[in-house]
Amino acid sequence: MMRMVSGAFIPSLGCSLLVEWRGEMVCRIYLAQERPTEPSPLAEEIAAYMEGCAPCPKVELDMSGCTDFQKLIYSLVRTIPRGATATYRQVAKRAGRPGAARAVGGAMAANPFAILVPCHRVVAKGGPGGYRWGREMKKKLLRLEKEKGNA
Repeated sequence: MMRMVSGAFIPSLGCSLLVEWRGEMVCRIYLAQERPTEPSPLAEEIAAYMEGCAPCPKVELDMSGCTDFQKLIYSLVRTIPRGATATYRQVAKRAGRPGAARAVGGAMAANPFAILVPCHRVVAKGGPGGYRWGREMKKKLLRLEKEKGNA
């Protein structure tokens, strides 16, 4: 099945949010320096959500490439409210796997759905922790959510 990539440039982040579709399903959402060649209404909705101007978009995510553990962790992370954080250990505990903080970190690193599975809200006990697009981007996202409040 053919994949299509579209997106939107997000000035507040200084990068683009790109959405990769496989048919009607979203198979990947990611941040990139490249500008999108095709506009994406979903990327615009996600940007509005990030800016605190709209609710989180409801969209079908293709998690067929994710393990059962990742699916569980992603569903738990999606319940972390905008402007809030949870530690890797807290997420592991909620998953019923209190000793799996590192595995939660691995699931966050593999997250194919930036922003909609808000892995930036999962932090280390003593600081922000890692982020695929860099710690500064993670801090920027958390700051933006705190400043813009809940939609």
